[in-house]
Amino acid sequence: MTPAQTDPAATLTVARYLGYLTVVAAAGCLLWYLRQYARRILAGPYRERWRYLAVGIGAAAVYGLAGIAETAGVAPAGSFRRGATLFVFLFAAIGVRAIHRSVGGPSLLSDDTLQWVGPTVVAGFVAAWWLAYLFASATAVAGLEVVGLLLATAYTLYHAVGTVRTEEGTSIAAFTRQFTPALLAFAVVAVADHAVALSLPGAPLGDGLALVGTVLAGAFLFTTAVAIRQQGGEVQRLYDPTTWRRAGEDGPAPRDSPAEAPTAEEQPTDD
Repeated sequence: MTPAQTDPAATLTVARYLGYLTVVAAAGCLLWYLRQYARRILAGPYRERWRYLAVGIGAAAVYGLAGIAETAGVAPAGSFRRGATLFVFLFAAIGVRAIHRSVGGPSLLSDDTLQWVGPTVVAGFVAAWWLAYLFASATAVAGLEVVGLLLATAYTLYHAVGTVRTEEGTSIAAFTRQFTPALLAFAVVAVADHAVALSLPGAPLGDGLALVGTVLAGAFLFTTAVAIRQQGGEVQRLYDPTTWRRAGEDGPAPRDSPAEAPTAEEQPTDD
């Protein structure tokens, strides 16, 4: 074995590359299938309100790309990688909430209030993050991201659980059930990354958790894409002429019809 093959640092670098590549590939596949899902599988009333969720998945791809750049030696990419996890949760929270409302689930705030509260909160966090990134310390940026992460995670889980309860057994519930673990894995990644950024004790443990969480997030994004593909396959099979059957064709024998009751003339009379 060569020294590079036995070097723990080289092994960790390769593992990080593979983890980030997994997230990028999984996010790309999920975006493609999500577009097909919203346009071709869902019924009319449920086709809208998926755009925010697509932006959150796109932020996951940005996380992977920034991680690759950081691993390659681009130091500023680290801030974008950590910030991308915040935007994953911000837009996923709005997207999952919109899905929950599209299936008739309750909301913490009225629709009239959320029309201006939602965009204001997102725009406020975006502006605050850029201001902190440009003019404040790395500790301030990490602190802002932690606050946004906690709020967005709680909000997302509330609406994800509500969506599954409201539409149990439907394709939307199947999608939400697969997508939520990916968000939880990103939460683990974000907590570990920010613990390292804030120079908290246990930095090696934080690096390990971030790596494992990254791989798990990519895996769950893939399973979500697979779940969407399966839903599409089930719909396509409903219209597959090669599996249609006529009555009594290649199927169980038809049941014997029950005997008709005799008429009054046919019934025997008492002597």
